[in-house]
Amino acid sequence: MSSTFWNVVNKVISESDVVIEVLDARSPETTRNTEIENKVKAKKKEIIYVQNKSDLVPLKDKKSLKVGYQVFVSSTNNLGTTNLRKLLHKLKGDKPFITIGIVGYPNTGKSSLINVLKQRKSASTSARAGHTKGIQKIKISKGMYLLDTPGVYAYKEADEVKLAAINCISAENVKEPDLVALEILKEHSRVICDYYKIKKGKDEEETLELLTARLNLYKKGKELDIDRASRTLITDWQRGKIK
Repeated sequence: MSSTFWNVVNKVISESDVVIEVLDARSPETTRNTEIENKVKAKKKEIIYVQNKSDLVPLKDKKSLKVGYQVFVSSTNNLGTTNLRKLLHKLKGDKPFITIGIVGYPNTGKSSLINVLKQRKSASTSARAGHTKGIQKIKISKGMYLLDTPGVYAYKEADEVKLAAINCISAENVKEPDLVALEILKEHSRVICDYYKIKKGKDEEETLELLTARLNLYKKGKELDIDRASRTLITDWQRGKIK
């Protein structure tokens, strides 16, 4: 990651009164960026942990983090955003204005959250990883501004499996899709089996084979095409089809 990139991120954190870290509610701990959190805390700024895409997670499976401010949100269904707005106004208090930084891994739904908060489309969105570029300053209400940053990778993050599983790398760009698929199955096998209507195997490898057969994906000679099935699973997971 370039020093220029981190200069931008550090500037956003420095200029923000409050920082929202957008997480994927399906994998909240995995999508936390502790390096960014430590930078925010070092500046003595408040952090709001927003678990986005909460509509994809059953109530019994929602995982509360042991942190300060935390809100469950679904930008798609506009759920939980009222609670987020109330919290932002509470933190604003009597100040004439506050600036809110938005950080998080790519495709956790940062741009969609901004659009919901502003009540009309203002930040461009895409299903592809890493869509937002540069910094945007967006007014969401009187005296309240958002600073949107590009998706932020952990500075030393080099684990392709993790990055693809949390939607930072598009399925077509993954070098070892089977490893990513196995990682997703390891954490979410029940909902995946329900979605594809397959039985769970004795381990993730067998479940992936059952999925490949269910999708009728074969190479020449009737060999299971694990690669194609893995990319299909990754794509469906990243696009929020699997609930």
